[in-house]
Amino acid sequence: MSGIEFYITHTCIKCGACAIDCPVSCIIEGDTQFVIGEDCIRCGDCYSICPVGAVKMRVHQDIKG
Repeated sequence: MSGIEFYITHTCIKCGACAIDCPVSCIIEGDTQFVIGEDCIRCGDCYSICPVGAVKMRVHQDIKG
């Protein structure tokens, strides 16, 4: 089973585009950058809209053996 996680890096310029575009309003402004909360539905809108590429995607794969 695999899962996708989106996160925001330190290259965030705090423009707020990701927060405005988030359909579940789970992106909040932190001290130095925006942060994606636990209610993320993994739609990828923030990843697509970030003008500086600060939103990154990580793929997790669970290996059962």
